[in-house]
Amino acid sequence: MDMMNKGIKRYAEVVIPLRFKESLTYLIPDEYLFSISEGSVVRIKIGGASHQAIVRRLLERPDFDPNKIKKIEQVLNLPPIPAIHIKFLEQVAGYYMCPIGDVFRFAAFSSVKTTKKEDNLLICDPGTTIAAESTAENSPEIKPTNFPLPTLSEEQQIALEQTQVYFKSNKPVLLNGVTGSGKTEIYIHLAAEALVQGKNVLYLVPEIALSRQIENRLKKVFGEHLMTYHSKKTAAYRRNVYKTIASNSSPVVILGARSALFLPFQELGVIIVDEEHDSSYKQTDSAPRYHGRDTALILSSILKSNIILGSATPSFESLYNVKINKFGQVDLNSRFFGGTECRITTVDMNKERKKWAVKGSFSKILIKAIQKRLDNNEQVLIFRSRRAYATTIECADCGYIPKCPRCNIPLHFHKSGSRLSCHICGFSNSSNWLQCPECHCNQIKMYGPGTEKIEEELQQLFPQARIARFDADSTSSKKEEERILKQFASKEIDIIVGTQMISKGFDFEGLTLAAVIKAEAISSIFDFRADEKALQLLSQIKGRVGRRGNSAEMIIQTSRPEHPIFKMAEHPYSAQNDILSREREEFLYPPFVRLIKITVKSPYKNKTEQLSADIRSKIISAGVQDFTGPTTPPLEIIDKEYHLQFLIKLKRDRRSIEIKEKLYQLLKDIPSNNCIIDVDPINA
Repeated sequence: MDMMNKGIKRYAEVVIPLRFKESLTYLIPDEYLFSISEGSVVRIKIGGASHQAIVRRLLERPDFDPNKIKKIEQVLNLPPIPAIHIKFLEQVAGYYMCPIGDVFRFAAFSSVKTTKKEDNLLICDPGTTIAAESTAENSPEIKPTNFPLPTLSEEQQIALEQTQVYFKSNKPVLLNGVTGSGKTEIYIHLAAEALVQGKNVLYLVPEIALSRQIENRLKKVFGEHLMTYHSKKTAAYRRNVYKTIASNSSPVVILGARSALFLPFQELGVIIVDEEHDSSYKQTDSAPRYHGRDTALILSSILKSNIILGSATPSFESLYNVKINKFGQVDLNSRFFGGTECRITTVDMNKERKKWAVKGSFSKILIKAIQKRLDNNEQVLIFRSRRAYATTIECADCGYIPKCPRCNIPLHFHKSGSRLSCHICGFSNSSNWLQCPECHCNQIKMYGPGTEKIEEELQQLFPQARIARFDADSTSSKKEEERILKQFASKEIDIIVGTQMISKGFDFEGLTLAAVIKAEAISSIFDFRADEKALQLLSQIKGRVGRRGNSAEMIIQTSRPEHPIFKMAEHPYSAQNDILSREREEFLYPPFVRLIKITVKSPYKNKTEQLSADIRSKIISAGVQDFTGPTTPPLEIIDKEYHLQFLIKLKRDRRSIEIKEKLYQLLKDIPSNNCIIDVDPINA
């Protein structure tokens, strides 16, 4: 019987979660003809190796010789990927100008991969139709009374009602609430409302560390209806979360980092994007180089779900969307537990040094302020934007400065382990770095104190204080991270020294003083967003102190007190972002235009230049009129590769979308390891 003439779809176009630029076509064996559908998870062979793949669509006949088409090997006993989820993945690939395989590779589907042992694979018997698997058979019935919801203040209740009005008109909401105003309580009410309606909730946070603190609060309200999803969870746990969402059997709240966006949602009542301004939402090291906030908006649009973005320091992009009436804005202007406005003192370290009023990294003004807080049994946060012991070391005799052999930049010295490391490529070298390897003298000088050095100085200045460090080095394990946060929250630690990790969303009752060491470092980055990021960071640090009504103070130590960002920090965030926004508009930077950064790299300088010339011609051919490049970025060599980059500006209109699509087609032939496309870069 010629089944092809009967309209039966015998072929499957599949997507492999690898860096394939196109889909591949496979023959559906007779035994699986009626058990494979769009979204089925199957096993195929490429070049002799087996891979999992997703059926993107079914075909009656292929576009080429059927005799050259291989058969699908197996169908895995996993819930099919919903068609609407595949649509979402396709839109992400299109917007961020990357192969569809890259998106599928990065999607939550990758966590469904069973173990490497073949006997652990779940194989569907031929001819069996895969049914959605229930993973919540014993879940209690969801009623409004199931949840012990927090009591809202009058201002919070008004904000909740305003949010619901915007939701009824299908508008995203920007919840602009000062730190400590109780945004989380509003999120909890919105999540409970969605669960009662039988819909899932996605609650996004920018950092895994932050998710652990919020998880404890949400667990008290939602109990077994809460599931957490991020890379630190085991593969088995993430697989269970994936199956729960794919089966769509019982509504849950998914608390997760940005990767949770790629779970196969079908029903979403509300998406919550907490700390929406945070740059950690941006994926930068591999494609798709997506932004969690913006990708959440894509998902919300496809699933027709409500979405709320919350921050005390909203991004310029979100404020712009409010201005053009794309978002609705709801404000919370008062702290939930009251409290006085944080007093800010800017210390001119140049003047203090001339007065001999400095000990190590600390001015006597700051030392006195810390001692006062310790005497009152209050807590202190010390912020430094660089980890390690010293950012640079140099031989005082011969002038030798150890540099990364891969990136040609000074290496950071870590006293713990006596090692030098590159914070760009990860190169590390352990040795006796207190002796010069060139002239073998012991006159090594260290510059740029990092958090490790700051912690040591504090121990010398305040020997009776309990001090801890919270950075990427000290929190490499989940257990250690949780220990430090728990001890600081329970006041078992008096002073905590940290990097950006400690500035995000934490609520510490006894914290009344925050200090920023070498504050000029946060405002001297070569980036058009530098002032915005610095202002947000200072505002977030300021918001960590005095959250329970105690007097609050922030001391900024800097050698550049004249920088306008420090004056701006003394005023509410909303009063200052208009100034920076006008500068962006004048010089045509986001959110007033779209940016695309193209980075060209190769181990060979000549090849980098040749590829750049080719890409430049393609940019012109695509119709781009406003671009710069190829230019040398601040770091020309990274991990033994030469870099050049282009910066493309596109108007926010339909014509720009067409130019972008044409440009991607022209660039597809250039290997992805030589050409990195970053749509909406956070650094440029």
